[in-house]
Amino acid sequence: MSETSTADLKLELEVLLRRAEVAVPADRMDAVLAGYGDLKRLCALLRQPRTAAAEPSNTFSLVTLMKGA
Repeated sequence: MSETSTADLKLELEVLLRRAEVAVPADRMDAVLAGYGDLKRLCALLRQPRTAAAEPSNTFSLVTLMKGA
């Protein structure tokens, strides 16, 4: 994953906010920008290829869990 510069990240966020017609107060923009950068990094980690070993060994069914209720 390539690191996006702060200026590029801010521009990307501003475009997305404008498209969504969302107004962020100026005093909160730094915090929103930091959260957006963190979210992009986490999404990149989640979207990596996984092997079968990364899958959970157990599955749960709501039907069987709720039989006793």
